[in-house]
Amino acid sequence: MKCGIIEEIREKNMRKEKFSAGLAKMESCRLIRAVRAGLTIAIPILMIGSFSLLIRTFAGYFPALAFIEELAELLYQCTFGILSVLLTGCLAWGALQTEEKPLAGDWIVPPAAVMVFIILNGGLKLESAGAVGTFTAVCAAFFTSFTYCWLRRKLPDEHFFTPGADYNFNQALTAILPMLAVLLGAAVFNEGIRLVFHIESFQEVFVLLSNTLFRHMGRGLVSSALFVFLSSVLWLLGIHGANVLENVSRSLFQEGMQINVAAAAAGMAPTEIFTKTFLDNFVFIGGCGTLICLLIALMLFSRQRVSRTLAKTAVIPMLFNINELMIFGLPVVFNPVFVIPFLLTPLVCLFTSSLAMGMGWVPVCVQGVEWTTPALISGYLATRSWTGALLQIVNIALGVGIYAPFVLLYDKMLIRQSQQQMSELIETLDAQMEQGKSANLIGMHGAVGNFAKLLAAEINNDLQQNHIEMGYQPQFDAENHCFGVEALLRYTHPRYGKVPPPLIIDLAKETDQLQALEMAVFTQVLQADFSGIDAVISMNVTVDTLKSEVFADFLRQHPVPKGRYCIEVTEQNTLLLDEAMRQRLKEFKDLGYSLAVDDFSMGSTSLKYLQSSQFELVKLDGSLVKNARVNASGRQIIQSILYLAQSMNFTVIAEYVETAELRDLLKELGCTHYQGYLYSPAVPLKQLRTVIREIEAQR
Repeated sequence: MKCGIIEEIREKNMRKEKFSAGLAKMESCRLIRAVRAGLTIAIPILMIGSFSLLIRTFAGYFPALAFIEELAELLYQCTFGILSVLLTGCLAWGALQTEEKPLAGDWIVPPAAVMVFIILNGGLKLESAGAVGTFTAVCAAFFTSFTYCWLRRKLPDEHFFTPGADYNFNQALTAILPMLAVLLGAAVFNEGIRLVFHIESFQEVFVLLSNTLFRHMGRGLVSSALFVFLSSVLWLLGIHGANVLENVSRSLFQEGMQINVAAAAAGMAPTEIFTKTFLDNFVFIGGCGTLICLLIALMLFSRQRVSRTLAKTAVIPMLFNINELMIFGLPVVFNPVFVIPFLLTPLVCLFTSSLAMGMGWVPVCVQGVEWTTPALISGYLATRSWTGALLQIVNIALGVGIYAPFVLLYDKMLIRQSQQQMSELIETLDAQMEQGKSANLIGMHGAVGNFAKLLAAEINNDLQQNHIEMGYQPQFDAENHCFGVEALLRYTHPRYGKVPPPLIIDLAKETDQLQALEMAVFTQVLQADFSGIDAVISMNVTVDTLKSEVFADFLRQHPVPKGRYCIEVTEQNTLLLDEAMRQRLKEFKDLGYSLAVDDFSMGSTSLKYLQSSQFELVKLDGSLVKNARVNASGRQIIQSILYLAQSMNFTVIAEYVETAELRDLLKELGCTHYQGYLYSPAVPLKQLRTVIREIEAQR
């Protein structure tokens, strides 16, 4: 019995894993990644448009605010008024980011996509440039981007190259032929649609199909369910479902509202349940997909900062049923995780609401309500009963329950994606370092470069807010006495987890934030309480920061007790030891700091450091220590360095000492100072004293 239960649980977990893996595969689809990249840069447009629509609606109620209403209308027209045009450019740019490498003339793709949108729209029509044309925008953006890039890979650059011409001129020439092919292809396709369906453009296909589908249907539960389902499906595809089905809504459901209003005015009992007001206020609460339920579910259950931040930003617009920020910003469109709840929740609300009104528990709608009226208020006004508001509460609670598990699933998806992106970024950095190349992660094209930019920006933001973590790794001699502690930067991202210090350093360097980061580390370490720890506290600094006058001024303002703190120079760049630098190093020592060289080997750079006679401690190159057991030449180099140390009076520390066997081998070679996981990893300061006591007790 017990084995059967265990096996059942195991199979259930396997099904969940397969489902999550399937969603992850869909999420990694190039089309979905392109949509997400494009909609991300459109978020400012969506935010401004949402709030301008909200301000315009409220200002319209007060004649004294006519000027504000006009300003809000202008903002609305330049955002939501041409939303499809703007999204076309953004999505085309997002599609370009999925290319493995940039192609000549690819800057022309966003404007070319806008031209294709105009072709598929049957001309430059302002009435179709808003949210109603979003699906056409998606089609135009991806057709243009993918076709253009495919043609550019097929066409050699030399056919377009003009010797002696400006670089940008040559780039423009390379774009002519593929761009012309894209425009002609779109024009031929649109003409075919026009001839087959006898309509003006591709944009009108969905309107034609929806009108044909509902032409012979009456007003009832089946037609309402079909209307709700189709509207939701269209929204998931990026099509403004309400606008596409507007003729159906007006001819079928608006008529029902007119019948109820007339009956109420005549003192008769209203009979029509399925009206436009019913759908707007009891089914599409918070807009399409009953998205107010997703908003609440995100705020209650999501642990991802990006999702919660977006939800908080969208609260005010969504209270008034303005949901574009959520649907395009999260995004919900083209998001496989939210397909099921987005389709299911409105249908559940349709069933519960029609049941409540059919059973007489809640009055049918007898009063038209403006679509921007918040929930609860709209329920009361539409039915003229408090039970209308109660029904909305029940529907919202049901919707939150439906969305909740998918919000948790979405969190897992984001974590999995983040971990994968982090792994790719780390692998790229390691590969570049192994090849001896200077890392350029932010300058890379595609997903890796985009993730590097995102991570660098978030690290910089946390740096500005002093969210700096430090770990402290103790150093011991052969007698298990703690003689030193190295302060090491640690950073745990709330979404990506632990970020390796080399990656942090590289991103900070590429964004010119390395000096600020290292000085923030110095500030935190110098302010830390090391009472009871009789050891030298060492801090890492790169050569560029060491040469900085700003850093020198910082140390002058922070003199320390002699021998208490050590500046450890990392050898990413060669330190030019001219007379000025020798004087500066001497000044640092006079301020109380001792000096150390990290990753010391027998190279010319390391030996030049020793010639200055300023450095008192060197740390063996990690590769020498790690390979000491299997590399005889490495052991000879270590012995040579130890001989130099004895003759020149400096101390040698071996890092990466992870086993007792390696420590004993180093001891035989003459190295008596160690640092590594054999003793302890880097730990928070509050644990450091306990670690030191435990290891020293083993003497």
